[in-house]
Amino acid sequence: MRVRGGMVSHKGLTKVWFDTDHGRWSRYAKQPCGIEMIVRKPADYAEITARVETAAAMAGLELTRYPIAELGLDLLRVDIPAREPAVARLAVFAGTHGDEPAPVVTMLEFLEQDLWKRSPSVAFSVFPCLNPTGFDLGTRENKDGIDLNRQYARDEVPEVRTLRAAVANDSFDTFVDAHEDPEEVGFYTYAFFSDSSWPRLIVEAVAEHGPIIDTPEADDHPVEGGVVAHGDEETRDERFREYMADGEWPLPFYFYDRGIRDFMTTETPGMIALSTRVAMQHAARDRLVDLLTASRSADT
Repeated sequence: MRVRGGMVSHKGLTKVWFDTDHGRWSRYAKQPCGIEMIVRKPADYAEITARVETAAAMAGLELTRYPIAELGLDLLRVDIPAREPAVARLAVFAGTHGDEPAPVVTMLEFLEQDLWKRSPSVAFSVFPCLNPTGFDLGTRENKDGIDLNRQYARDEVPEVRTLRAAVANDSFDTFVDAHEDPEEVGFYTYAFFSDSSWPRLIVEAVAEHGPIIDTPEADDHPVEGGVVAHGDEETRDERFREYMADGEWPLPFYFYDRGIRDFMTTETPGMIALSTRVAMQHAARDRLVDLLTASRSADT
């Protein structure tokens, strides 16, 4: 993507670029050397809620609130219908861990800047923050010290129970489970698609905006070119079933158990600037959407 523009002010923000190729304000386009882009990290879940409400109202999008009764808070979901005949339904989940802010910021920008308009044939379901109390505390776990990303096999934890109910009747074609690795300096992904070339293409797109992990392991898993390796489909299914046997399911295992086989977990590196991490999250999602759109369009 070519970017032409400069340092400007827009809607109270500074240091954003106008992308004349796509006609939108962009803070994740490739940056000029030496210039740091600014992102708006929300102070707390109350600000997240307010910004989602405002963005949804301004764009006329459907906002659904699912009460998490035990917390006195709502899980937020924004549904964005395709503006052309839909070729796919994509869900994006952010904020499972409260110490991983880039995915939350990315989803707020996605809504506030109408970035979904670049993909008119895709329907989106956006969950901006799954762990409200963890975000407020800046902790991986929720306020009770529970890692939500090990609880999706059951309905014992309020946040997990609420999300499972919220998606119980959905049939997504694929989803993005957006995360960060606070201890890394390079991006990696757990990416599983019918077309085995997609993970590499997604990583290549991300590499235009920030560093890719260059070590042979990530989170105790072998990694090749930024992609966590799990072998072919048969080997992967066997490994997943072994992992799932202990009942400590992350969100992707919940959907895997429901038959969704195409998905990715993004892991931006928490040791680098937030603005760069946000750019990398946007790039990963956008490349997936482009691949998905091209693939589905070719099939019709």
